[in-house]
Amino acid sequence: MKVGVRDIAREAGVAVSTVSHVLNGTASISREVRDRVLAVARELGYLDQRRAKATIATMERVVVAFDSGFMMSGDAAFRNRALYQGFEKECERRSLKIATSVSDGNGIDVHDIEKIARAEKASGVVVMSSSGRLDLSELVKTGLSLVIMNGEEQLRRADAVVPANAFAASMAVRHLVAAGHNRMLVLGTAGRDHLTIRRAGFVETIDILGLTAAEAIIAGEDGVEAGEAAVASRLRESIGLDGATAIFCLSDPLAEGALKALLAAGLKVPDDVSVIGCDGIREMRPTDLATINVGYEHLAKSALAIMESRLMIPKPVRSCILVEFGAELITGATVGPPPGQLLSDRGGGAARTRGRRYRRGSIGGGGPHARLVSDRFH
Repeated sequence: MKVGVRDIAREAGVAVSTVSHVLNGTASISREVRDRVLAVARELGYLDQRRAKATIATMERVVVAFDSGFMMSGDAAFRNRALYQGFEKECERRSLKIATSVSDGNGIDVHDIEKIARAEKASGVVVMSSSGRLDLSELVKTGLSLVIMNGEEQLRRADAVVPANAFAASMAVRHLVAAGHNRMLVLGTAGRDHLTIRRAGFVETIDILGLTAAEAIIAGEDGVEAGEAAVASRLRESIGLDGATAIFCLSDPLAEGALKALLAAGLKVPDDVSVIGCDGIREMRPTDLATINVGYEHLAKSALAIMESRLMIPKPVRSCILVEFGAELITGATVGPPPGQLLSDRGGGAARTRGRRYRRGSIGGGGPHARLVSDRFH
C-alpha cells in the first residue's frame, strides 16, 4: 500500500505542512517533532518508498565489469557467485538493468567498459573484484561514476565497498577466547588476497589479547581438499597441533577440510579441538560450523547507494568513500571449551547458544560504516 504525507501526519499528530517541512528541510522544526515525524515515516515505510522512487528516477542502468579471473571455478568461486547474485538481486529490487563487460585477460578492458557505458547510457560502473588493490587509473580518467565491490583502487581514486575481513578474524578469535581457548593456530594459504587480510586480523588480535599462536598451517590453495591435506600432514608430524586447542580457518572450505582431517585422525570436534571458519555463505558452510559471515551478498546495496548519492548530490570535488561492511558471528557446534576444562559461566553461555546468530558491526553498533579518504578525489 502506498503511503503518503497525510498518513504520516495523521499517525504523528501533526499538520501535513509540518510533515512536508520535516521531509524537505524547508523550515525550522523542533527536534521532538522532527524525530516523531521521521520515526513514523520510517515505520510506515515511506522513507524506503521515497528512496526507491528517487533511485528509479536517477538510475536506470549500470555496467558491471570483471575480468576472466572472476569467473573461476573451484571451492573459492562461491564468494564471487554470492557477490554477483547479491548484485543481481539488489538491481532487481531497484528496477535497474545490468549491462556486463567481461575482459578476456587479467585486469579489465577499459575501452570495452566505456563503449558499453556510453552506448547503454549507464548511470555508472561497478567493478567486481576477487579482492585486492586494483590499478583503475585509465577507468577513472573516463569520468564515469565508479564503485568497486570487494576490492580497492590502489590510489583510492574510486569509491569502494569491502568486507571487514580483518575484523571478522578478530571476531573469530574473540569467540574462541570466550569459550576458554588461549592457544590457537590458523589454517590459511600463501596467497596474497582477502585471506591475507584475515590472517593479519588474526595476528593482530592474538597480540592485543596477549595470547600465543601455534605455528600456522599453510594449505596449497583455498579449498576443501587442500585444507584436509594440510591438516592431515600436520597431524602426522611430531609437532602435531603444537598445544593448540582451537583452529581458526581463514575460509569455510578450509574449515571443512580441517574437520575431515581431524575426524580421520580420530579427534573429536569440539571435544578435542574446536574449529571456526570465515565466510558464512550458506551454500558452502558445513552444517553446524561456527563461522563469521562477512556479508558478500549484501555489498551491492551499499555500492549502489554510493553511486546513487553521487548522482543525486553531485559535487565537483569529493573525497572517495571506503565502506567496510559489518561481520556476523554464526555460532555452531564446532566450538566448545578446551579439553578437560569445565564449562564456566562464560564458556557455558557460548555452548548453550550454539546455532544462534549475532550481528556485529566493524565499528560501533552493528551496520556497515564508512570512512572518508581525505586526500584522494574524483
